[in-house]
Amino acid sequence: MAYLSLQDIVTNLYAEADEAVASENYNDASLLQSQADKIYETMENLGIVIAEQEG
Repeated sequence: MAYLSLQDIVTNLYAEADEAVASENYNDASLLQSQADKIYETMENLGIVIAEQEG
């Protein structure tokens, strides 16, 4: 399911962002965090659309 795949991607991006911070690579950490946030927001929106279609 696409939703679960997106969730895995978000989890991995946040983990990579944490590793970048630990390496003091703040530019990469910021980019990774931003991308994870965007995908998370997309997931939330998809969840709403799916719920509306099922309901």
